[in-house]
Amino acid sequence: MKKIIALALSLMMLLGCVSALAEAAEKDTITMVGAFTVTHDKLPADYAMTVVTDTEMEYEAIFTSEDAKKPMIDLLMCFSDEWSGVETWADATPEDVEAVKESFYEVTEMDDGDITFEDSTTGKGTPILIAKGADGSFAAAYTIFKSHEIELDIFPGEEQEAVTDEDIARIVAFLTDIEFTPVEK
Repeated sequence: MKKIIALALSLMMLLGCVSALAEAAEKDTITMVGAFTVTHDKLPADYAMTVVTDTEMEYEAIFTSEDAKKPMIDLLMCFSDEWSGVETWADATPEDVEAVKESFYEVTEMDDGDITFEDSTTGKGTPILIAKGADGSFAAAYTIFKSHEIELDIFPGEEQEAVTDEDIARIVAFLTDIEFTPVEK
C-alpha cells in the first residue's frame, strides 16, 4: 500500500510538468528491467528531476519546479507480487480495485469520504484510477502494466493552495504521451 501511495505521489509531481512536457521534442527512456521500457518527453526547463530509486524492481523520481505555484510530482513504478500475471488495470478484479482505494486512505491517513475516486482513460485507451483529496492536498493517477504499479502523485507547490482539476488533466495527458514498450523475451 505504501508503494501505491508513493507511486501516487510520484504521479502527482509529474502532473505539474506535463504541460511543459508536451512542448519538448526530445525523449528520455526509463527501463524496468525484464518487463518494459518507458519513453517520455524531456522535462521542461523549469522542472528538475531527482531519481530517488532505480533498481530492476522499482523506479522513483521526484519532479520539482522553480515556480512555487506549480505542483510537485512523484513518479513511482514498481513490480508487485500482488499483481503478478496482471497485464493492465482493466484486468483488476472489483476486490483488487477496492483494496487499492482503501490503500489511499491508509497511506494518506484520511477518513472515508475525504478522497474521491474516478475511473478514467488516457488518450491511448489505458485505464487509470484517479484519486483526489477532497481538500486538494494531493491527487494521484494509478494504473497497472505488466504486473507493475505505476503511480503519479501530485502535491501543491509551495505557493499553490491545492491541486487543481487542470493539474489532474495534465497527468492524464502525460500518461497518454508516455510510451510503454514491453521487453521481448
